[in-house]
Amino acid sequence: MTTETQTATQNGSETIVWNLSDLYSGLTDPKLTQDMDEAKKNAQKFVANYKGKLNTLTGQQLKKAYVEIEALLTPLYKLGQYIHLVYAIETQDDTIKNWVDKIDDFCSEISNDILFFELELGLTPTHQLELWQQDDSLSNYKYLLKRTQETAKYNLSEKEEQLSNLKDLTGEDAFQKLYSDLTSSYEYEFELDGEIQKLNGSQLRNLRTHADKDVRRRAMKCFYKKYEEHELVITHSFNNIIKSKAIERKLRGFTSGINAKNIGNDLSDESVQSLHDATKASYPLVQRYYKLKANLLNLPDISLADIYAPLPNSEKKYTYTEAKDIVLTGFKAFDQEIFELANLMFEENRIHAPVLPKKRGGAFCSGSSPDVKPYVMLNFLGKPRDIATMAHELGHAIHDMLCEKQTLLNFHPILPLAETASVFAEMLITDLLLKNETDTSAKINILTDKLEDVFATSHRQNMFSRFEMQVHAHIENDRMSSQELCDLYKKELALMFGNSVHQPEEYKWEWSSIPHIFESPFYVYAYNFGNLLVMALYQQYLEEGASFIPKYKTFLAYGSAMSPAEITATVGANINDPEFWKKGFNYIESLLNQLETLVKS
Repeated sequence: MTTETQTATQNGSETIVWNLSDLYSGLTDPKLTQDMDEAKKNAQKFVANYKGKLNTLTGQQLKKAYVEIEALLTPLYKLGQYIHLVYAIETQDDTIKNWVDKIDDFCSEISNDILFFELELGLTPTHQLELWQQDDSLSNYKYLLKRTQETAKYNLSEKEEQLSNLKDLTGEDAFQKLYSDLTSSYEYEFELDGEIQKLNGSQLRNLRTHADKDVRRRAMKCFYKKYEEHELVITHSFNNIIKSKAIERKLRGFTSGINAKNIGNDLSDESVQSLHDATKASYPLVQRYYKLKANLLNLPDISLADIYAPLPNSEKKYTYTEAKDIVLTGFKAFDQEIFELANLMFEENRIHAPVLPKKRGGAFCSGSSPDVKPYVMLNFLGKPRDIATMAHELGHAIHDMLCEKQTLLNFHPILPLAETASVFAEMLITDLLLKNETDTSAKINILTDKLEDVFATSHRQNMFSRFEMQVHAHIENDRMSSQELCDLYKKELALMFGNSVHQPEEYKWEWSSIPHIFESPFYVYAYNFGNLLVMALYQQYLEEGASFIPKYKTFLAYGSAMSPAEITATVGANINDPEFWKKGFNYIESLLNQLETLVKS
């Protein structure tokens, strides 16, 4: 009998593995240690040439220093990218884990060596910074200089910064790695189709989309039970990560945990709070949808384990090739260059698609430097959502490739805008599927998938972020017990879903299964930011047509060369206007209205 897990090796994804040779040929590649040795020499040379001398440099000399530091950092970025890509596929290999530790330690060491550069720039007299800002030779680094000046007050002394970096290796970073290693090691025994099967976390969570509600509910109970069994380690790690953040935050002078992230993102606390408040105010859209879905499923006792359940007659599966063709067709209809960039990812074997026992769950896109094209990791199971995921991650890859004209320090898209191209790509594919579909039930399936993705990317991330804000505020003074964390999370769940779905008791542990809140606190609101931003931009595209596309590609190509407000202004968006965010919610409601109309027809 065919099972959910077996289909992963029967959809054409099993042979889709990436070729990392433009990084390194393998763990025995001598270039790994050669690059580390070269980076160490270059760091020492950089220190000798510039430490204690920055405020005496001319504009041309400072530009030369920036160019040198980018050349120094490029191999470090590649080293880190390579080993973490290898680790993502084999999370339980001790040799790979040792390499991860070795390279992470080395990168931290080099970061400490060159730490003086940003610190000294931050201490440069205002008149000197103003002269540099006016120097045309530094035009590529103007925004970096501006940010250096604005954030200098949050810097510690060089010795304190070095100590902070080093202590994190056995402190905050160590607890994050402990969490990652622990949860990646989880194996589950689960009865499916009359057989006891061994599944990893990704495979088990995928059963949320199983047609049988008993399977869905048992799967999620089994999934969260494992986290509950390890509550001591997880809760202890979580408290220590946040406490470490709080200590550092106070030393630096940030007013709150999220304030530190906002300043790093170059966003005001007010604009981010406005985003949170506006999203919370739209929770009734979530509740309205799930009441409708309960009727579509004929499931009056619908629960959180059922929110991704397939609708009747929606068991359509896609091969990897079919998904690829759909995505590329959608991109080509939008723009030839976008299509060509996406197609390169397939042609150059830059995608890893199969589900494997020790492979990291989920999906991601990894980019390191402008001279190396990105890589995409998928766990392709042939479901309609896997098409959206493929489009999403390829959108990130396209974003990176459009930024290739930037130098390293301006290359990576600034976090609040990092989800723009990915979500936009998803919307292109959704529109294509809706346009080509003539069957009403199939259109209903497309719209339900899209709305659920929207709610997962916006409202769910908003719920996570609200949970984080409260937890960080509490733990900076007192540790939180597992029960306190679970109780707080249950309140946020109830706020978002209301009485639209039943909330099983085991879902109080969901917070403990969300890697971002352990590994990158307050990262999650960037998903919401990007999602709502894209909805507004997509509306603009529908109104302007082809004339919007060149502006959009220029917008993406800025990377992090300007502030989020400046970059979004290039396409006419004002992210500081609360009214701007309402456009996104209006779009969500329009999708919901379409769905309700189709259901009634």
